[in-house]
Amino acid sequence: MAVQVSYPGVYIEEFAPGAPIQGVGTSTAAFIGIAARGLLKDPVKITSWDTFRTLYGEQPVPGFYLWFAVRGFFENGGQVCYIVRASNGAYGSLTIKTRTGAKNLFIVSAREPGALAIKVAVDDQHLLDKAKTSVYRPTGKLTKAASAAAKQIVMSAADAALFRPGDVITIAANGEHLRIVRVSSDGTDGTVQLAQPLTVNHAINDAVRLDDAKPGTRTFRITSTVAIPPNTLVEGAMLTFEQAPAKPDTQIVDSVQTEILGATTTYRVTLRQGLNFTVDMTKAASLQSEEFKVSVNLGGTTVYDGLALDSAHPRHYLKVISGDDDSLVTIKALEPPPPVPMPGNMPAVTASIAPAGGKAEDLMTLADQDFLDALDRLGGIADVNMIAIPDRITAGVQQQLIGHCELHADRFAVLDCRPALDPFAAADLPKQRAEVDSTRGYAALYYPWLRVIPFGKGDPILVPPSGHVCGIFARVDISRGVHKAPANEIINAALGVERALSDIDHGQLNPGGINVVRVFQAGGRPVLFGARTTATDRNWQYVNVRRLFLYLEKSIQLGIHWAVFEPSNLQLWQKLKRSIGDFLNKAWRDGALFGAKAEDAYYVRIDEVLNPFSEQQQGRLNIEIGVRPSYPAEFIIVRIGIWAGGSEVSEA
Repeated sequence: MAVQVSYPGVYIEEFAPGAPIQGVGTSTAAFIGIAARGLLKDPVKITSWDTFRTLYGEQPVPGFYLWFAVRGFFENGGQVCYIVRASNGAYGSLTIKTRTGAKNLFIVSAREPGALAIKVAVDDQHLLDKAKTSVYRPTGKLTKAASAAAKQIVMSAADAALFRPGDVITIAANGEHLRIVRVSSDGTDGTVQLAQPLTVNHAINDAVRLDDAKPGTRTFRITSTVAIPPNTLVEGAMLTFEQAPAKPDTQIVDSVQTEILGATTTYRVTLRQGLNFTVDMTKAASLQSEEFKVSVNLGGTTVYDGLALDSAHPRHYLKVISGDDDSLVTIKALEPPPPVPMPGNMPAVTASIAPAGGKAEDLMTLADQDFLDALDRLGGIADVNMIAIPDRITAGVQQQLIGHCELHADRFAVLDCRPALDPFAAADLPKQRAEVDSTRGYAALYYPWLRVIPFGKGDPILVPPSGHVCGIFARVDISRGVHKAPANEIINAALGVERALSDIDHGQLNPGGINVVRVFQAGGRPVLFGARTTATDRNWQYVNVRRLFLYLEKSIQLGIHWAVFEPSNLQLWQKLKRSIGDFLNKAWRDGALFGAKAEDAYYVRIDEVLNPFSEQQQGRLNIEIGVRPSYPAEFIIVRIGIWAGGSEVSEA
């Protein structure tokens, strides 16, 4: 909006160019497979091999390869990945309802699948006992008479020490409401300065007390006849206040400050919302805290006590139970929380019950659907860039994985060949290659399997290559950029290959889009020597070209999201053109796009031909972007011949 000028002078107007586009990540992998332990089917982000072993098992599951794939990923330069543990097992679970209303509150599940002999119980707790905890109600007496219009009163030093600046007091129950400004003492008497003058005369020994707390009051001082347990009177604590004849009122604590008043330790508690009844300071007002405990029994009993519902509480039940790596159970809140007033929203007391519905994992009867269920969980994870399923190399799973990547259009499928395939027998490797076509190149197939060090002692074993390949993708992305073909790269921690191929063999497989791992000399290290997708459209036959476009498309999509619902005018068009152009210019300078000049490498078009009035009326803004990617130099042809040499002499 232009500055509105009205007087002579200097006006300042800020303007904001289109936000710069930041490149998205490209090197986060996701692996789906079988593990010895860990959450079933829920994606978990990990950043180290040690973390994987802690969460999913120190040893591989015999006959399955997730363990080796993740190890190969980190050995080859991978830094971040998601793990999804596929399984045909199921957790036993128990739904806990609210104290009143019988609404579902949270679910307790066994940490491991199967019908386990676990029992779970829930009990109420009140760590602050209402028989011992109350609202602080100090009283004192005047030691000197005070006349109307005076702005101070005098009590004994001990009585004056019971009050603090900011307290509102009443004297002799005559209805005066006087706010204390300052309390001072000479050791014998205590002088209390008031914010407003007295309205009537007061005599020696007239009683002084706190004024009644009106509805809506948020701050109270609390006292207890016993020591208050740790993590009880804290932010997020739920407190129920009682004073007859009013109905009890339950509130959440916003803050707590410890105060020493005379010889008494008190706690200045501020509530998130004010109490809904008047607290009469001439009568006791008690309170209790609302906590609960969860007991888990399997041989011995583990008790999680002092738990709270509010997430600000240091012993919020989700943090305490889910944060215990040794817990036999997990806990999940049901959202949105049930509309039950406090404290009825606390969990109901539940007898010791075994979670129901558990199903033991049977690795002999795993089906494709068990892996596809796990794949579905990755749909909502935005930062996944590549996916491998080394433990299920079937046509059905690989085709569904390709479909998943094509649907989301921001991730890439890294496919393993099946073991012991003849690369030239029609029913073996060529058949598998035909099963994994991706029209626009969202997948790549890798052959053969790798020989790696086993877990423990023994000879090298064969494992699928996808984990190592994903690590190479990440390594090349980080060191060179996503535009560099992830090929001609040594495979770290691979000792050999299932089958060594010659140049002639390789020449038969490469045109079909089968990426080969080669060993070029006896005893040499395996080298990833292919970078082709399984595309049927030859525009997308190279892995780096497809992944470059995934990077560009996702970066631009997120980078111009700010423009949604902005007025579609020429100013917006120019902002978008500059933002996208600057981003593509950087990609060109990094070597991702081909061209001696920027205009040879890309263009951005936003004009009225693309956006006639009819399109604008429908809320559409069409942007056309053309880029010329850098293709890999897959075949380098050197022409060499005999040169006769010699020289020529000419006279000008």
